[in-house]
Amino acid sequence: MSRALLWYLRRHPLLFKIRFRLISKNVSSDRADSFCYNGLNKKKDIPAIYFQLNNIILAKKKPQLSDIEKVKKIAKWLRNNIKGGPGLGKSSENALRKMIKGEGGVCSDFAQVFNNFCVINDLKVKEWGLKISTGKPSLIGGHSFNEVYCKEFQKWIIIDVSKSIFFYHISSKLPLSVCELIHLKKENKKIYYSKFNKNFTIDEENINNLYLISKSSPFIVTNYRNKTYDYYLDKLGFLPESIIHGLVYLSGNSYAYEFPKYN
Repeated sequence: MSRALLWYLRRHPLLFKIRFRLISKNVSSDRADSFCYNGLNKKKDIPAIYFQLNNIILAKKKPQLSDIEKVKKIAKWLRNNIKGGPGLGKSSENALRKMIKGEGGVCSDFAQVFNNFCVINDLKVKEWGLKISTGKPSLIGGHSFNEVYCKEFQKWIIIDVSKSIFFYHISSKLPLSVCELIHLKKENKKIYYSKFNKNFTIDEENINNLYLISKSSPFIVTNYRNKTYDYYLDKLGFLPESIIHGLVYLSGNSYAYEFPKYN
C-alpha cells in the first residue's frame, strides 16, 4: 500500500467527517443521564496490565479512599507518567503500553484508558467529547473528557484527565457535572476550573477556548465495548484504523456519539 494512500486512509479529514456523521445522533437528556460505561464493560473484559498498574497507583491504604480521592490518584498517575503525543488508535492494552513508553496519547486516549481504571475500581464513568465550531486550527477535532459518579457528592462530576482539571461554579469543593456546566454556560453564569495536579502545567487559553468561549456541543460516547474493539484492533492491526472502525460499524457493534438535548 502506497504511503499516500495509507495517509489518506488514516488521516484524511473527509473520512473522519463521514464516520462522525454515521455514528452521531440526537438523544434525550434522560438517555445521556442513564448511560454508564460500566454497564457494557465488566472487570473481566479489562486487560491484565490495568490491574497490575492499579496495584501501584492505588496501593491499599487506611482509611479507605473516597471516590474523588481515587479518581484524582488515577488521573494524576496517568498524567505524570504519560507525556502524550500523537493519537494511537490501538487496543486498550497496546495503547496503554505505548503511552507509558512515551509513544503517544491524545485526550481521547487518556479518556479511554481512564474508563478502564474506573471499571476495575467500581467507579461509574462516562466518556464525553466536544464538537467545536471554530476556525481555530488548535481546536479542530474537538476534545475528550470524562464524567465520574462520586458517592460522597451523590452526583456526576466532570474530570478532564489530559488537562488535570475539575470545573465548579461557587465552591471548588463541589465539581460540576456536564449537565450543570451546560446550563451555567447557557445562562452566562461564571464557571471556574481548578487544577488538581501540581506537577502539570495547564494551558489556560486552550481550556477557555475548549470549554468556555467556543460554541461547543457535548456528546456522550455510548455502546463502546472494550472487548470488541480490542479484538478487532489486535486482529486487524495491519489495516488502517479507519478501515477497522468501518468494519466494526458494518458489523453493528460500533460505538455512537449521542448529543443530548438539555432544555
